[in-house]
Amino acid sequence: MAPLFTAILALSATALAQRTQQVVWSAVTYTYHGEKTPSLFPGPYDLTPVGAQQLYEAGQIVRARYITGSGNSSLTNSSPINGININPIDNSQLNILATDDPWVSASAMAFMQALYPPRDTVVLDLESMLGNSSLEQYPLNGYQYPNIETLSMLDFHHLWIAGADNCNNYDIENVVSLSSPAYVQEIQSTNAYYQSLGNSVFWAFTPDELNYGNAWTLWEYAAFEYQHNQTLYQSGNFTADDLATLYNLASQQQRLFNTPDSTGTVKAMAGRTFASKVLQSFQHQMASNGSAEKLTLLFGSFEPMLAFFALSNLATGPSASRFNSLPLHGSTMTFELYSYTPMPMSQSATIPFPSTEELWVRFLFRNGTGASDPFVEYPLFGRGNSQDDMTWSDFVFGMGAFSLGDLVDWCLECASGSLFCEAILLNYYSEIGSGTDTPKKAKTLSAPIAGVIGATVTIGLMLIVGAILALVGFRLDYHPREKRAVSDLGVLKRSGSGGGFKGAEKLASDTDLTMKGGAGASVVRHERVGSWELNDSPDKRSALDKDIESGRGLSKTTYGRPSEDGHGIGGVDPYGEPVKALDQV
Repeated sequence: MAPLFTAILALSATALAQRTQQVVWSAVTYTYHGEKTPSLFPGPYDLTPVGAQQLYEAGQIVRARYITGSGNSSLTNSSPINGININPIDNSQLNILATDDPWVSASAMAFMQALYPPRDTVVLDLESMLGNSSLEQYPLNGYQYPNIETLSMLDFHHLWIAGADNCNNYDIENVVSLSSPAYVQEIQSTNAYYQSLGNSVFWAFTPDELNYGNAWTLWEYAAFEYQHNQTLYQSGNFTADDLATLYNLASQQQRLFNTPDSTGTVKAMAGRTFASKVLQSFQHQMASNGSAEKLTLLFGSFEPMLAFFALSNLATGPSASRFNSLPLHGSTMTFELYSYTPMPMSQSATIPFPSTEELWVRFLFRNGTGASDPFVEYPLFGRGNSQDDMTWSDFVFGMGAFSLGDLVDWCLECASGSLFCEAILLNYYSEIGSGTDTPKKAKTLSAPIAGVIGATVTIGLMLIVGAILALVGFRLDYHPREKRAVSDLGVLKRSGSGGGFKGAEKLASDTDLTMKGGAGASVVRHERVGSWELNDSPDKRSALDKDIESGRGLSKTTYGRPSEDGHGIGGVDPYGEPVKALDQV
Protein backbone atom coordinates (compact mmCIF):
# COMPACT_ATOMS: atom_id res chain seq x y z
CA MET A 1 0.00 0.00 0.00
CA ALA A 2 2.75 2.42 0.90
CA PRO A 3 4.38 2.44 -2.57
CA LEU A 4 0.95 2.86 -4.17
CA PHE A 5 0.12 5.78 -1.88
CA THR A 6 3.47 7.42 -2.66
CA ALA A 7 2.87 7.01 -6.38
CA ILE A 8 -0.57 8.62 -6.08
CA LEU A 9 0.92 11.61 -4.25
CA ALA A 10 3.62 11.97 -6.90
CA LEU A 11 1.02 11.91 -9.68
CA SER A 12 -1.09 14.48 -7.85
CA ALA A 13 1.91 16.80 -7.42
CA THR A 14 2.75 16.43 -11.11
CA ALA A 15 -0.81 17.26 -12.09
CA LEU A 16 -0.78 20.31 -9.80
CA ALA A 17 2.46 21.54 -11.36
CA GLN A 18 0.95 21.17 -14.82
CA ARG A 19 -2.12 23.21 -13.89
CA THR A 20 -0.31 25.97 -11.96
CA GLN A 21 2.72 28.22 -12.14
CA GLN A 22 4.98 29.51 -9.40
CA VAL A 23 4.90 33.16 -8.41
CA VAL A 24 7.84 34.46 -6.37
CA TRP A 25 6.73 37.28 -4.08
CA SER A 26 9.91 38.08 -2.19
CA ALA A 27 13.51 36.99 -1.73
CA VAL A 28 16.08 37.57 1.01
CA THR A 29 19.73 37.12 0.07
CA TYR A 30 22.92 37.25 2.14
CA THR A 31 26.19 37.68 0.24
CA TYR A 32 29.70 37.26 1.63
CA HIS A 33 31.90 40.20 0.69
CA GLY A 34 34.55 39.98 -2.02
CA GLU A 35 38.30 39.57 -1.62
CA LYS A 36 39.83 42.31 0.55
CA THR A 37 43.28 43.41 1.59
CA PRO A 38 44.47 40.79 4.11
CA SER A 39 44.37 41.67 7.79
CA LEU A 40 48.10 40.89 8.04
CA PHE A 41 48.93 43.70 5.61
CA PRO A 42 49.62 47.14 7.08
CA GLY A 43 46.48 48.56 5.41
CA PRO A 44 44.41 50.30 4.27
CA TYR A 45 41.89 47.48 4.08
CA ASP A 46 39.75 47.74 0.98
CA LEU A 47 37.90 45.65 -1.56
CA THR A 48 40.33 44.50 -4.24
CA PRO A 49 39.57 44.54 -8.01
CA VAL A 50 39.20 40.76 -7.79
CA GLY A 51 36.71 41.20 -4.96
CA ALA A 52 34.74 43.78 -6.93
CA GLN A 53 34.49 41.39 -9.88
CA GLN A 54 33.34 38.60 -7.57
CA LEU A 55 30.46 40.70 -6.27
CA TYR A 56 29.61 42.04 -9.73
CA GLU A 57 29.28 38.46 -10.98
CA ALA A 58 27.16 37.58 -7.94
CA GLY A 59 24.87 40.50 -8.77
CA GLN A 60 24.54 39.35 -12.38
CA ILE A 61 23.26 35.92 -11.34
CA VAL A 62 20.78 37.39 -8.86
CA ARG A 63 19.55 39.78 -11.57
CA ALA A 64 19.10 36.91 -14.01
CA ARG A 65 17.11 34.93 -11.45
CA TYR A 66 14.93 37.58 -9.80
CA ILE A 67 14.83 40.66 -12.05
CA THR A 68 14.93 39.81 -15.74
CA GLY A 69 13.87 36.18 -15.49
CA SER A 70 16.52 35.25 -18.06
CA GLY A 71 18.22 32.68 -15.86
CA ASN A 72 21.18 30.78 -17.28
CA SER A 73 20.21 27.14 -16.87
CA SER A 74 23.78 26.18 -15.96
CA LEU A 75 23.90 28.56 -12.97
CA THR A 76 20.33 29.40 -12.03
CA ASN A 77 16.75 28.94 -13.09
CA SER A 78 14.43 31.83 -13.79
CA SER A 79 12.32 32.93 -10.78
CA PRO A 80 11.39 36.58 -11.40
CA ILE A 81 9.88 38.39 -8.42
CA ASN A 82 6.32 39.45 -9.12
CA GLY A 83 6.01 43.17 -9.84
CA ILE A 84 9.68 44.11 -9.38
CA ASN A 85 11.11 46.75 -11.71
CA ILE A 86 13.30 45.33 -14.47
CA ASN A 87 15.30 48.30 -15.78
CA PRO A 88 14.85 51.43 -13.64
CA ILE A 89 15.70 50.86 -10.01
CA ASP A 90 12.92 51.46 -7.51
CA ASN A 91 14.50 51.72 -4.08
CA SER A 92 11.10 51.39 -2.39
CA GLN A 93 11.08 47.74 -3.55
CA LEU A 94 14.52 47.01 -2.11
CA ASN A 95 16.01 46.76 1.37
CA ILE A 96 19.82 46.81 1.17
CA LEU A 97 21.89 46.50 4.35
CA ALA A 98 25.67 46.26 4.75
CA THR A 99 28.08 46.66 7.62
CA ASP A 100 30.12 49.84 7.50
CA ASP A 101 33.39 48.00 6.86
CA PRO A 102 34.82 49.59 3.69
CA TRP A 103 35.22 46.25 1.89
CA VAL A 104 31.65 45.24 2.73
CA SER A 105 29.98 48.47 1.66
CA ALA A 106 32.08 48.48 -1.52
CA SER A 107 30.99 44.88 -2.14
CA ALA A 108 27.37 45.98 -1.93
CA MET A 109 28.01 48.73 -4.49
CA ALA A 110 29.72 46.34 -6.91
CA PHE A 111 26.81 43.90 -6.54
CA MET A 112 24.25 46.62 -7.23
CA GLN A 113 26.11 47.79 -10.34
CA ALA A 114 25.23 44.41 -11.84
CA LEU A 115 21.78 44.05 -10.29
CA TYR A 116 20.63 47.35 -11.83
CA PRO A 117 23.25 48.31 -14.44
CA PRO A 118 23.46 51.79 -15.99
CA ARG A 119 20.63 52.64 -18.37
CA ASP A 120 22.42 53.54 -21.57
CA THR A 121 19.30 54.91 -23.21
CA VAL A 122 17.87 58.34 -22.46
CA VAL A 123 14.49 57.99 -20.78
CA LEU A 124 11.77 60.42 -21.84
CA ASP A 125 10.24 61.35 -18.52
CA LEU A 126 9.57 64.51 -16.55
CA GLU A 127 12.86 64.28 -14.68
CA SER A 128 14.97 64.03 -17.86
CA MET A 129 13.23 66.64 -19.97
CA LEU A 130 14.36 70.27 -19.60
CA GLY A 131 12.51 73.46 -20.36
CA ASN A 132 14.76 74.21 -23.35
CA SER A 133 13.61 70.92 -24.96
CA SER A 134 16.91 69.14 -24.25
CA LEU A 135 17.32 65.90 -22.34
CA GLU A 136 19.60 65.24 -19.39
CA GLN A 137 21.18 61.85 -18.60
CA TYR A 138 22.56 60.51 -15.30
CA PRO A 139 26.39 60.46 -15.14
CA LEU A 140 28.40 57.41 -16.20
CA ASN A 141 25.99 56.59 -19.03
CA GLY A 142 22.91 56.39 -16.90
CA TYR A 143 24.34 55.05 -13.64
CA GLN A 144 21.61 54.06 -11.17
CA TYR A 145 21.87 54.95 -7.50
CA PRO A 146 20.81 52.30 -4.97
CA ASN A 147 19.93 53.17 -1.39
CA ILE A 148 22.47 51.11 0.57
CA GLU A 149 22.22 51.39 4.35
CA THR A 150 25.67 50.97 5.90
CA LEU A 151 25.27 50.07 9.55
CA SER A 152 27.80 50.75 12.28
CA MET A 153 27.85 48.89 15.59
CA LEU A 154 26.08 51.89 17.14
CA ASP A 155 22.99 51.03 15.09
CA PHE A 156 20.89 48.17 16.47
CA HIS A 157 20.05 47.06 12.91
CA HIS A 158 23.72 46.05 12.65
CA LEU A 159 23.06 42.93 14.68
CA TRP A 160 20.76 41.46 12.00
CA ILE A 161 23.76 40.99 9.71
CA ALA A 162 26.56 40.76 12.30
CA GLY A 163 24.99 39.50 15.49
CA ALA A 164 28.30 38.44 17.06
CA ASP A 165 29.75 41.96 16.99
CA ASN A 166 29.69 43.62 20.42
CA CYS A 167 28.45 40.35 21.91
CA ASN A 168 30.69 40.02 24.96
CA ASN A 169 29.58 36.51 25.84
CA TYR A 170 30.47 35.39 22.32
CA ASP A 171 33.97 36.74 22.89
CA ILE A 172 34.25 35.09 26.30
CA GLU A 173 33.11 31.71 24.98
CA ASN A 174 35.77 31.82 22.29
CA VAL A 175 38.52 32.87 24.72
CA VAL A 176 37.60 29.84 26.82
CA SER A 177 37.85 27.69 23.67
CA LEU A 178 41.50 28.68 23.29
CA SER A 179 42.41 26.78 26.45
CA SER A 180 40.48 23.60 25.69
CA PRO A 181 42.57 20.42 25.46
CA ALA A 182 41.34 19.78 21.91
CA TYR A 183 42.41 23.24 20.76
CA VAL A 184 45.85 22.98 22.38
CA GLN A 185 46.25 19.51 20.84
CA GLU A 186 45.40 20.93 17.41
CA ILE A 187 48.08 23.61 17.81
CA GLN A 188 50.62 20.91 18.66
CA SER A 189 49.64 18.52 15.87
CA THR A 190 49.71 21.16 13.13
CA ASN A 191 52.77 23.07 14.32
CA ALA A 192 55.23 21.23 12.07
CA TYR A 193 53.14 21.94 8.98
CA TYR A 194 52.86 25.66 9.67
CA GLN A 195 56.61 25.87 10.37
CA SER A 196 57.34 24.17 7.04
CA LEU A 197 55.80 27.16 5.24
CA GLY A 198 58.07 29.65 7.00
CA ASN A 199 60.51 29.74 4.07
CA SER A 200 57.87 30.23 1.38
CA VAL A 201 54.55 32.04 1.72
CA PHE A 202 55.07 33.00 5.39
CA TRP A 203 58.68 34.16 5.14
CA ALA A 204 57.82 37.55 6.69
CA PHE A 205 56.62 36.08 10.00
CA THR A 206 58.39 34.69 13.04
CA PRO A 207 58.07 30.97 13.89
CA ASP A 208 56.02 31.78 16.99
CA GLU A 209 53.35 33.35 14.80
CA LEU A 210 52.97 30.35 12.51
CA ASN A 211 50.45 28.18 14.32
CA TYR A 212 46.87 26.99 14.30
CA GLY A 213 45.87 29.82 16.65
CA ASN A 214 46.15 32.12 13.63
CA ALA A 215 44.63 29.68 11.14
CA TRP A 216 42.15 32.06 9.54
CA THR A 217 44.40 35.08 9.16
CA LEU A 218 47.22 32.91 7.80
CA TRP A 219 44.91 31.35 5.23
CA GLU A 220 43.56 34.76 4.17
CA TYR A 221 47.13 36.02 3.74
CA ALA A 222 48.25 32.92 1.81
CA ALA A 223 45.21 33.00 -0.48
CA PHE A 224 45.89 36.64 -1.34
CA GLU A 225 49.57 36.03 -1.99
CA TYR A 226 48.88 32.98 -4.14
CA GLN A 227 46.36 35.01 -6.14
CA HIS A 228 48.49 38.14 -6.63
CA ASN A 229 52.18 37.23 -6.14
CA GLN A 230 53.51 35.97 -9.46
CA THR A 231 56.84 34.85 -7.98
CA LEU A 232 55.16 32.74 -5.32
CA TYR A 233 52.62 31.33 -7.78
CA GLN A 234 55.32 30.16 -10.18
CA SER A 235 57.92 29.07 -7.63
CA GLY A 236 56.48 25.67 -6.79
CA ASN A 237 57.46 26.17 -3.14
CA PHE A 238 53.82 26.81 -2.23
CA THR A 239 51.18 24.86 -4.11
CA ALA A 240 47.42 24.75 -4.50
CA ASP A 241 47.46 21.70 -2.21
CA ASP A 242 49.12 23.77 0.51
CA LEU A 243 46.47 26.44 0.09
CA ALA A 244 43.74 23.80 0.35
CA THR A 245 45.27 22.49 3.59
CA LEU A 246 45.35 25.99 5.10
CA TYR A 247 41.75 26.50 3.99
CA ASN A 248 40.62 23.30 5.72
CA LEU A 249 42.39 24.26 8.93
CA ALA A 250 40.87 27.75 8.85
CA SER A 251 37.43 26.24 8.24
CA GLN A 252 37.85 23.92 11.20
CA GLN A 253 38.88 26.79 13.46
CA GLN A 254 36.05 29.10 12.42
CA ARG A 255 33.45 26.35 12.80
CA LEU A 256 34.59 26.06 16.41
CA PHE A 257 34.19 29.80 16.93
CA ASN A 258 30.83 30.25 15.17
CA THR A 259 28.68 27.16 15.76
CA PRO A 260 26.74 25.90 18.81
CA ASP A 261 28.44 23.73 21.40
CA SER A 262 27.46 21.88 24.55
CA THR A 263 27.16 25.16 26.48
CA GLY A 264 24.56 26.71 24.19
CA THR A 265 24.15 28.79 21.02
CA VAL A 266 25.98 32.00 21.94
CA LYS A 267 28.76 31.16 19.49
CA ALA A 268 26.12 30.96 16.74
CA MET A 269 24.63 34.34 17.63
CA ALA A 270 25.25 35.72 14.13
CA GLY A 271 23.07 32.98 12.64
CA ARG A 272 20.31 33.47 15.20
CA THR A 273 19.90 37.19 14.51
CA PHE A 274 20.19 36.65 10.75
CA ALA A 275 17.36 34.10 10.87
CA SER A 276 15.20 36.69 12.61
CA LYS A 277 15.91 39.22 9.84
CA VAL A 278 14.74 36.73 7.20
CA LEU A 279 11.47 36.23 9.07
CA GLN A 280 11.03 39.98 9.53
CA SER A 281 11.48 40.67 5.83
CA PHE A 282 8.94 38.07 4.76
CA GLN A 283 6.47 39.22 7.40
CA HIS A 284 6.75 42.81 6.13
CA GLN A 285 6.13 41.54 2.60
CA MET A 286 3.03 39.66 3.76
CA ALA A 287 1.72 42.60 5.80
CA SER A 288 1.96 44.83 2.70
CA ASN A 289 0.20 42.25 0.50
CA GLY A 290 3.27 41.85 -1.67
CA SER A 291 4.30 45.47 -2.21
CA ALA A 292 7.08 46.04 0.37
CA GLU A 293 10.56 44.52 0.57
CA LYS A 294 10.30 42.52 -2.61
CA LEU A 295 14.06 41.96 -2.52
CA THR A 296 16.16 42.20 0.65
CA LEU A 297 19.91 42.21 0.04
CA LEU A 298 22.26 41.72 3.00
CA PHE A 299 26.06 41.95 2.87
CA GLY A 300 28.60 41.01 5.49
CA SER A 301 31.18 38.48 6.63
CA PHE A 302 31.05 34.70 6.76
CA GLU A 303 30.06 34.27 10.43
CA PRO A 304 26.27 34.40 9.84
CA MET A 305 26.65 31.78 7.12
CA LEU A 306 28.60 29.29 9.23
CA ALA A 307 26.29 29.83 12.19
CA PHE A 308 23.13 29.43 10.11
CA PHE A 309 24.46 26.30 8.39
CA ALA A 310 24.90 24.70 11.80
CA LEU A 311 21.63 25.91 13.34
CA SER A 312 19.50 24.85 10.37
CA ASN A 313 21.11 21.37 10.20
CA LEU A 314 22.59 22.07 6.78
CA ALA A 315 25.99 21.15 8.26
CA THR A 316 24.66 17.76 9.36
CA GLY A 317 22.08 17.06 6.64
CA PRO A 318 22.29 15.15 3.35
CA SER A 319 24.67 17.75 1.86
CA ALA A 320 26.73 18.32 5.02
CA SER A 321 30.08 18.25 3.20
CA ARG A 322 29.17 21.45 1.37
CA PHE A 323 28.37 23.38 4.55
CA ASN A 324 31.26 22.45 6.84
CA SER A 325 33.80 24.75 5.21
CA LEU A 326 34.27 28.48 4.94
CA PRO A 327 32.17 29.96 2.12
CA LEU A 328 34.13 31.45 -0.76
CA HIS A 329 34.12 35.18 -1.43
CA GLY A 330 30.93 36.28 -3.18
CA SER A 331 28.94 33.29 -1.93
CA THR A 332 25.21 33.91 -1.69
CA MET A 333 22.47 32.19 0.27
CA THR A 334 18.91 33.11 -0.56
CA PHE A 335 15.38 32.44 0.67
CA GLU A 336 12.36 32.69 -1.62
CA LEU A 337 8.73 33.24 -0.65
CA TYR A 338 6.40 31.95 -3.37
CA SER A 339 2.99 30.50 -4.14
CA TYR A 340 1.17 28.74 -6.95
CA THR A 341 -1.40 30.34 -9.23
CA PRO A 342 -3.63 28.74 -11.88
CA MET A 343 -2.44 28.59 -15.46
CA PRO A 344 -2.64 30.19 -17.89
CA MET A 345 -2.44 33.78 -16.63
CA SER A 346 -2.48 36.71 -19.02
CA GLN A 347 0.49 39.06 -18.79
CA SER A 348 -1.76 41.95 -17.82
CA ALA A 349 -3.59 40.03 -15.10
CA THR A 350 -3.08 41.16 -11.52
CA ILE A 351 -2.24 38.24 -9.26
CA PRO A 352 -3.80 38.58 -5.80
CA PHE A 353 -1.51 38.04 -2.84
CA PRO A 354 -2.15 34.58 -1.42
CA SER A 355 -3.20 33.62 2.07
CA THR A 356 -0.63 32.40 4.58
CA GLU A 357 -1.68 28.80 4.01
CA GLU A 358 -0.80 29.13 0.31
CA LEU A 359 2.75 30.40 0.81
CA TRP A 360 5.90 28.29 0.42
CA VAL A 361 9.60 28.89 1.13
CA ARG A 362 12.78 27.42 -0.31
CA PHE A 363 16.49 27.91 0.41
CA LEU A 364 19.28 28.08 -2.16
CA PHE A 365 23.04 28.47 -1.85
CA ARG A 366 25.77 29.35 -4.30
CA ASN A 367 29.32 28.82 -3.04
CA GLY A 368 31.59 31.29 -4.82
CA THR A 369 31.17 33.07 -8.12
CA GLY A 370 32.87 30.72 -10.57
CA ALA A 371 31.43 29.63 -13.90
CA SER A 372 30.76 26.20 -12.41
CA ASP A 373 29.14 27.45 -9.18
CA PRO A 374 25.34 27.33 -9.60
CA PHE A 375 22.50 28.18 -7.26
CA VAL A 376 21.42 24.90 -5.68
CA GLU A 377 18.32 24.27 -3.59
CA TYR A 378 18.86 22.48 -0.26
CA PRO A 379 16.46 21.19 2.43
CA LEU A 380 16.55 22.87 5.84
CA PHE A 381 16.03 21.63 9.40
CA GLY A 382 17.10 18.03 8.71
CA ARG A 383 14.47 17.38 6.06
CA GLY A 384 15.12 14.92 3.24
CA ASN A 385 16.33 15.88 -0.22
CA SER A 386 12.80 15.61 -1.56
CA GLN A 387 11.54 18.12 1.03
CA ASP A 388 13.50 21.19 0.03
CA ASP A 389 10.27 23.16 -0.51
CA MET A 390 8.33 23.78 2.71
CA THR A 391 5.15 25.53 3.73
CA TRP A 392 5.36 28.94 5.36
CA SER A 393 4.20 27.52 8.70
CA ASP A 394 6.90 24.81 8.63
CA PHE A 395 9.52 27.42 7.77
CA VAL A 396 8.47 29.70 10.62
CA PHE A 397 8.48 26.76 13.04
CA GLY A 398 11.98 25.71 11.95
CA MET A 399 13.48 29.20 12.05
CA GLY A 400 11.70 30.05 15.28
CA ALA A 401 13.50 27.21 17.04
CA PHE A 402 16.72 29.23 17.11
CA SER A 403 16.14 32.76 15.79
CA LEU A 404 16.59 35.72 18.11
CA GLY A 405 14.69 38.88 17.18
CA ASP A 406 14.10 40.59 20.51
CA LEU A 407 16.68 43.27 21.22
CA VAL A 408 16.24 42.89 24.96
CA ASP A 409 17.08 39.20 24.67
CA TRP A 410 20.14 39.95 22.54
CA CYS A 411 21.45 42.56 24.99
CA LEU A 412 20.93 40.20 27.93
CA GLU A 413 22.29 37.03 26.31
CA CYS A 414 25.33 38.86 24.98
CA ALA A 415 25.91 41.02 28.08
CA SER A 416 26.56 43.70 25.49
CA GLY A 417 27.84 47.14 26.40
CA SER A 418 26.41 48.73 23.23
CA LEU A 419 24.96 52.18 23.74
CA PHE A 420 21.58 51.13 22.41
CA CYS A 421 21.54 48.29 24.97
CA GLU A 422 22.04 50.84 27.73
CA ALA A 423 18.90 52.66 26.60
CA ILE A 424 16.88 49.53 25.83
CA LEU A 425 17.64 47.84 29.15
CA LEU A 426 16.99 51.04 31.08
CA ASN A 427 13.55 51.15 29.50
CA TYR A 428 13.09 47.39 30.07
CA TYR A 429 13.90 47.55 33.77
CA SER A 430 11.73 50.66 34.13
CA GLU A 431 8.77 48.78 32.66
CA ILE A 432 9.37 45.90 35.05
CA GLY A 433 9.63 48.24 38.00
CA SER A 434 6.41 50.03 37.09
CA GLY A 435 4.58 46.75 36.54
CA THR A 436 3.71 47.61 32.91
CA ASP A 437 5.59 44.65 31.52
CA THR A 438 6.17 41.05 32.51
CA PRO A 439 9.84 40.09 32.62
CA LYS A 440 10.82 37.08 30.56
CA LYS A 441 13.33 36.12 33.22
CA ALA A 442 13.29 36.79 36.94
CA LYS A 443 15.27 40.00 37.13
CA THR A 444 14.74 42.61 39.83
CA LEU A 445 18.01 44.49 39.61
CA SER A 446 18.17 48.08 38.42
CA ALA A 447 20.08 48.77 35.25
CA PRO A 448 23.08 50.48 36.98
CA ILE A 449 23.42 47.66 39.51
CA ALA A 450 23.09 45.06 36.79
CA GLY A 451 25.80 46.83 34.85
CA VAL A 452 28.18 46.76 37.81
CA ILE A 453 27.47 43.08 38.44
CA GLY A 454 27.93 42.32 34.75
CA ALA A 455 31.32 44.03 34.73
CA THR A 456 32.34 42.16 37.88
CA VAL A 457 31.30 38.83 36.39
CA THR A 458 33.23 39.60 33.21
CA ILE A 459 36.40 40.38 35.18
CA GLY A 460 35.90 37.21 37.21
CA LEU A 461 35.55 35.13 34.04
CA MET A 462 38.72 36.68 32.65
CA LEU A 463 40.61 35.76 35.82
CA ILE A 464 39.29 32.19 35.61
CA VAL A 465 40.29 31.94 31.95
CA GLY A 466 43.71 33.32 32.81
CA ALA A 467 44.13 30.65 35.48
CA ILE A 468 43.12 27.94 33.00
CA LEU A 469 45.57 29.26 30.43
CA ALA A 470 48.33 29.26 33.04
CA LEU A 471 47.59 25.66 33.96
CA VAL A 472 47.95 24.50 30.36
CA GLY A 473 51.14 26.45 29.84
CA PHE A 474 49.99 29.77 28.32
CA ARG A 475 51.50 33.04 29.45
CA LEU A 476 50.23 36.55 28.77
CA ASP A 477 52.89 39.12 27.95
CA TYR A 478 52.10 42.75 27.33
CA HIS A 479 54.35 44.66 24.98
CA PRO A 480 54.03 47.94 23.08
CA ARG A 481 53.14 47.86 19.43
CA GLU A 482 56.16 47.44 17.20
CA LYS A 483 56.64 48.69 13.67
CA ARG A 484 56.93 45.81 11.25
CA ALA A 485 56.83 45.09 7.57
CA VAL A 486 53.44 43.51 8.11
CA SER A 487 51.05 43.91 10.98
CA ASP A 488 51.05 41.43 13.89
CA LEU A 489 48.93 38.35 13.70
CA GLY A 490 45.54 38.25 15.39
CA VAL A 491 43.68 35.33 16.80
CA LEU A 492 39.94 34.99 16.31
CA LYS A 493 39.93 37.20 13.24
CA ARG A 494 36.53 36.68 11.77
CA SER A 495 36.95 37.21 8.06
CA GLY A 496 36.29 40.50 6.45
CA SER A 497 34.62 41.66 9.56
CA GLY A 498 37.47 41.14 11.57
CA GLY A 499 40.56 41.73 13.43
CA GLY A 500 40.60 40.35 16.91
CA PHE A 501 37.08 40.40 18.20
CA LYS A 502 36.22 43.97 17.23
CA GLY A 503 37.40 44.84 13.73
CA ALA A 504 39.71 44.02 10.89
CA GLU A 505 42.32 46.69 10.86
CA LYS A 506 44.75 47.27 13.67
CA LEU A 507 44.33 50.90 14.68
CA ALA A 508 47.00 53.23 15.94
CA SER A 509 45.44 53.14 19.40
CA ASP A 510 45.44 49.34 19.60
CA THR A 511 47.80 47.40 21.86
CA ASP A 512 48.82 43.76 21.76
CA LEU A 513 48.64 40.72 24.03
CA THR A 514 50.87 37.77 23.22
CA MET A 515 49.88 34.31 24.42
CA LYS A 516 52.80 31.92 24.85
CA GLY A 517 51.40 28.43 24.41
CA GLY A 518 52.43 25.24 26.11
CA ALA A 519 52.84 23.82 22.64
CA GLY A 520 55.50 26.41 21.93
CA ALA A 521 53.07 28.55 19.97
CA SER A 522 52.63 32.28 20.17
CA VAL A 523 49.25 33.77 19.45
CA VAL A 524 49.16 37.54 19.19
CA ARG A 525 45.76 39.07 19.79
CA HIS A 526 44.94 42.61 18.78
CA GLU A 527 42.98 44.32 21.49
CA ARG A 528 40.72 47.24 20.65
CA VAL A 529 41.23 49.98 23.24
CA GLY A 530 38.19 50.46 25.41
CA SER A 531 36.95 46.91 24.80
CA TRP A 532 36.09 44.47 27.57
CA GLU A 533 39.38 42.67 27.05
CA LEU A 534 41.65 45.56 28.02
CA ASN A 535 39.39 48.14 29.67
CA ASP A 536 42.31 50.62 29.83
CA SER A 537 43.73 52.81 27.12
CA PRO A 538 47.26 54.11 26.67
CA ASP A 539 45.80 57.51 25.83
CA LYS A 540 43.04 59.73 27.17
CA ARG A 541 40.44 58.83 24.57
CA SER A 542 39.02 56.05 26.77
CA ALA A 543 37.74 58.63 29.26
CA LEU A 544 34.52 58.99 27.28
CA ASP A 545 34.03 55.22 27.33
CA LYS A 546 34.42 55.19 31.11
CA ASP A 547 32.00 58.11 31.46
CA ILE A 548 29.46 56.24 29.36
CA GLU A 549 29.87 53.05 31.38
CA SER A 550 29.45 54.94 34.67
CA GLY A 551 26.46 56.88 33.38
CA ARG A 552 28.12 60.33 33.47
CA GLY A 553 28.37 60.52 29.68
CA LEU A 554 24.83 59.42 28.87
CA SER A 555 22.66 61.85 26.97
CA LYS A 556 19.64 63.17 28.85
CA THR A 557 17.55 62.92 25.71
CA THR A 558 14.19 61.21 26.16
CA TYR A 559 14.44 58.10 24.01
CA GLY A 560 10.80 57.72 23.19
CA ARG A 561 9.22 56.89 19.87
CA PRO A 562 7.12 54.01 18.57
CA SER A 563 9.12 51.33 16.82
CA GLU A 564 8.11 48.99 14.04
CA ASP A 565 10.47 46.40 15.43
CA GLY A 566 8.09 45.35 18.17
CA HIS A 567 9.02 44.75 21.78
CA GLY A 568 12.68 44.54 20.90
CA ILE A 569 13.14 48.33 21.01
CA GLY A 570 10.31 49.25 23.34
CA GLY A 571 9.92 53.00 23.73
CA VAL A 572 13.57 53.69 23.04
CA ASP A 573 15.02 55.69 20.16
CA PRO A 574 18.63 54.67 19.40
CA TYR A 575 18.76 57.58 16.96
CA GLY A 576 18.24 60.18 19.66
CA GLU A 577 20.64 63.02 20.35
CA PRO A 578 24.17 61.57 20.71
CA VAL A 579 26.52 62.03 23.63
CA LYS A 580 27.94 65.56 23.70
CA ALA A 581 31.46 66.44 24.71
CA LEU A 582 31.84 68.69 27.76
CA ASP A 583 33.36 72.05 26.80
CA GLN A 584 34.68 74.21 29.62
CA VAL A 585 37.57 76.52 30.41
